[in-house]
Amino acid sequence: SKLKSYLAQMEDRKCEIVMLQEREKALYASFQASLGENNEFADFLTNILKAEVECVKREADEENENEEKDDDKKPDLKTDEKNCRSEDVVFDDSVCPEGCSEDLFLNTIQLRQQRISIEKALAEEKKVAADLKKEYNALAKKAKEVETSLDTTNRELEAFQWEKLHRLNELYVVVPLRLHQVQCLVDGEMPRDFSQTLVFTNQSLQYLQKRIVDLRNEKIMQREIHKKAREQHKQLLQDKKEMKMEIQRLEERCNHLMMEKFGRLVDFEAVQAHSVNIPMEQMKVRIMEKEYEHFVELKEWEERIVGLQHQLTTLTRENTSKLHQLNKFCHEKHQLETELESLTSGQ
Repeated sequence: SKLKSYLAQMEDRKCEIVMLQEREKALYASFQASLGENNEFADFLTNILKAEVECVKREADEENENEEKDDDKKPDLKTDEKNCRSEDVVFDDSVCPEGCSEDLFLNTIQLRQQRISIEKALAEEKKVAADLKKEYNALAKKAKEVETSLDTTNRELEAFQWEKLHRLNELYVVVPLRLHQVQCLVDGEMPRDFSQTLVFTNQSLQYLQKRIVDLRNEKIMQREIHKKAREQHKQLLQDKKEMKMEIQRLEERCNHLMMEKFGRLVDFEAVQAHSVNIPMEQMKVRIMEKEYEHFVELKEWEERIVGLQHQLTTLTRENTSKLHQLNKFCHEKHQLETELESLTSGQ
């Protein structure tokens, strides 16, 4: 049906939306991983990644300005030149800042293009999902109205049929009868009043006659079943009596054996309830020992993990310090090369 088709399409759209959202999360995670720790250009690269537009003067922007103002439903991917002038910060994708890794800068530009594509696809999927939901709700409402109307019509039709049968039953019908069809003679003569008589069709009369024979056979069968049940009940009573006698004989023998062996009657159920199950206790002790061993081992591993985490933190800090020192040396080298070039050109 159409409702099932709409439901299937809505589920597909939900899956697509979830997939796009996961891609967007993975993109941001990849960007954070590429930045590393204590990156001095992190804010700048983050602004480039999250930038929705490029504020660059183009004649095509001025020609398409009216079309972009009319399109209110789609996300505005480009701002006009006036908005660019009103902002003090301008992101120029063509120039990599001094000191920033060019590979990281180009990777950020590429990730931004992917993010814009993902957001555009996500907006389209959400729009399609919303339209499908509206169509599904409208169709479901219409189907409910049709179902309600159908139920009302069926009830009215059923009431009409009952009323029709009731009216037909109230009609008087003249039925011609022959003498061999009449079974209610009074003193060998036809009665004058037929109001207390019943009229059957031949088919109904044959069915009733057959039913009489079936009931007689069923009565004979039930008598046989009842007879067998009585015999079985009698046998069960006899077996019950014999079992009681056997139980009494075994109890007397058991009591006699206990008197011979223990000198008195012993309640074995109470003894068994208070007795200690040695294998079970041994298993409990083993389980407790194993749990303690596992606890000690787990604690040792946790201590090792904490030590390794501290070691990793120390190494990370040392690596960061070395990177800062290397960056400082590169900067000093660049300054020295510049001074050397200026001195060489002066000579």
